[in-house]
Amino acid sequence: MKWIYGLCDMQSFYASCEVASRPEFAARRKEFDDSTDPPLVVSGDPTRRSGIVLAATPTAKNFGVSNAMRLGEAQRLVPGLIVVRPRMGFYLETSVRIQETMRLHFPLQEQFSVDEGFFALPADSPLFPDPIEAARKLQAKIWDTFRIRCRIGLGPNKWVAKMTNAKAKKTPGGIVWWKENDIPTQLHPLKVEEMWGLKKRAETLRREFKVDTIGDVARIPVGQLRARFGVWGDVIHRWSHGQDISEINPNSYHAPHKGFSHRTTLPRDFYERSEVAVVILELLDEVCYRLRRANQHGRRVGLGVTYERMEGGFWKAKTLSRHTNSPEELYPELLALLDRYWDTRSGVRAVSVAVDMLQFTDALQLSLFDDVPKRKDLYATVDKIHERFGETALMRAVSLTKAGQLRDRSSKIGGHYA
Repeated sequence: MKWIYGLCDMQSFYASCEVASRPEFAARRKEFDDSTDPPLVVSGDPTRRSGIVLAATPTAKNFGVSNAMRLGEAQRLVPGLIVVRPRMGFYLETSVRIQETMRLHFPLQEQFSVDEGFFALPADSPLFPDPIEAARKLQAKIWDTFRIRCRIGLGPNKWVAKMTNAKAKKTPGGIVWWKENDIPTQLHPLKVEEMWGLKKRAETLRREFKVDTIGDVARIPVGQLRARFGVWGDVIHRWSHGQDISEINPNSYHAPHKGFSHRTTLPRDFYERSEVAVVILELLDEVCYRLRRANQHGRRVGLGVTYERMEGGFWKAKTLSRHTNSPEELYPELLALLDRYWDTRSGVRAVSVAVDMLQFTDALQLSLFDDVPKRKDLYATVDKIHERFGETALMRAVSLTKAGQLRDRSSKIGGHYA
């Protein structure tokens, strides 16, 4: 059976949730008129950090406000800016309901992120004689139910749907459909930087292959792309021709994890190694807890550091000799990465820790020098205490120091207050 794929993306999701839930704004809003939104931003807790804009309404964006901008800068651009603190629990609940709405409209649906979802409908089906009209019905249902605008991209596969979704954001009506024969005229003239999923590889393609458009990339022999990018060369070649082999996975959020990570933005710049080390340990404890819950352990550990003003930093990883989910084994490796790559002239504003290259713990490699069963029992007990009484019921002593972030993070969802 031939399918038409779609990607439905909520507009300025966090900000839209806030505007839609406030009677003083909701009554005058119109679905296809962004200017009926107030200039509102969702920002982090100003009392503990400089205040970063997490989401902004289209009206605020028209004044120059953007995501990740400092709140003070946004307020200078818009003197009457409305600032609300994030309510992550509310956003997640709304996201679940929207994903369920998509699932009721189409036979195949896959959640892609908190504010995006893929779907698919059979081509040439009497149930969906007009794919544009089917997308419009979903769009209208989301607006009528949640008062949130969405844009929908349609295409012959998931990757093209992602590309058309980007176009739908700038198209009146918010729906764009490319068929297979539209690829040469619609996809190929786009700049190589618009090729979704490439990130820095787009810069490499422009610099080393002297390409300007996606069509230029499509003319590069696949062997040359393989030689430069490895397996990614095949992916780039397929995408440049508007091809994608991935399918809708309704159980994507229940699939085995490929890795676990945790990140936090600090309330101030950290310049002392000892303070950064505390944050690394707290994040590692969270990652290892999630590994144990999934009955998995990993062989590669990674550390990410973002410098002051959220500019610069590094991401480095190390592959270990054996799999583990023990903080005692992973922590020294993370400190070694910190000592090797941190430019100590720069303060640290955000830290992330990751463990991947996972396997299930039924294939346990024992150590001749560690009491693995005893350590396993210890963490099983710690986990039970945390699950019953909360993260702060049992903490490392360093979390009580000035550098500790655990007590504050324990009251948040996704890094923000619920």
